[in-house]
Amino acid sequence: MKRLSVVVLLLLAAGASVLAAWRWCSSPPGGGREVVFVVERGWGASTAARALKDSGLVRSSLYLLYRARSLGVSRDFQAGTYLFDSSMPPDSILMAMARGDVIPEPTHWVTVPEGLRLSETLTVLSAYLDIPLDSLEDAAADDSLVAALGIPWMEGHLFPETYEFADTLKASEVLARMVCTGLERRDPSWEACFESLGLTGASAVILASIVEREAKLDSERPAIAGVFLNRLAAGMRLESCATVQYALGEVRERLSYADIRTESPYNTYLHAGLPPGPICSPGLASLEAVAHPDTAAGYLFFVSREDGSGSHLFARTLAGHHANIREATQGRD
Repeated sequence: MKRLSVVVLLLLAAGASVLAAWRWCSSPPGGGREVVFVVERGWGASTAARALKDSGLVRSSLYLLYRARSLGVSRDFQAGTYLFDSSMPPDSILMAMARGDVIPEPTHWVTVPEGLRLSETLTVLSAYLDIPLDSLEDAAADDSLVAALGIPWMEGHLFPETYEFADTLKASEVLARMVCTGLERRDPSWEACFESLGLTGASAVILASIVEREAKLDSERPAIAGVFLNRLAAGMRLESCATVQYALGEVRERLSYADIRTESPYNTYLHAGLPPGPICSPGLASLEAVAHPDTAAGYLFFVSREDGSGSHLFARTLAGHHANIREATQGRD
């Protein structure tokens, strides 16, 4: 009888210990400490349980794993950033992650203007998003990313726009969003227009990038696109100063004769046809100008006025072009 009593007492003591341990595991650590907790994509219950234990939000990862399975949420955690309190019960934390009660992610607004080269765009993104420039450069040079986005080059396809980017985005995700935004914003009817002009989608972007760098006024973009298309049709070189500036890697107010003799496949003073790739990221206005150019006027030349208006003088003949140059530069020292 005495032996039986001892066994009963031991069992009761063990049961009390288990119950105490259970209560301890199921209770929050306490202290009211707020913790920003990030659930990464692909996390399961085991990974989340260990991370919550390491963050001091639960007492036992094994208990949390048991409760996740009991509640049927071990596979349902939604990625994102959560704000938890060390006084929250483990079940509350689990259900918050299952519902996806994430806090708004910190964001940055970035304005990328039209006409920037790839290197310039990446520098702007790095400065505003706090992403290392070399990470952006590596993503831009990633052939697999370019192929996955369905574009021939990253240059010319980082669409100029004002964006709100979350802090958590990777370099590749930022670039992908910009490319996809540009593709979505194009008018689907433009593809047929490009084809009727003898342009592919890729060559249309190249031409639009030249129009973007040459034009200052939206009203003149169709005429400038028309000049280049008329020159291509006539077998003339484009002779675009903007392409020479791209070859030089810098913008100069005036190009010298030595500049326009710079050997580069992008120098359209030396090489016929379009350059091998875009020279900047064009906006919608330049793409639309290429889709609907003013070729009927028959212009083959244009020169910028030097009165600060940003407008140009257009001509059909070389003699008319020389007259326009004299008019445009009148009064220059």
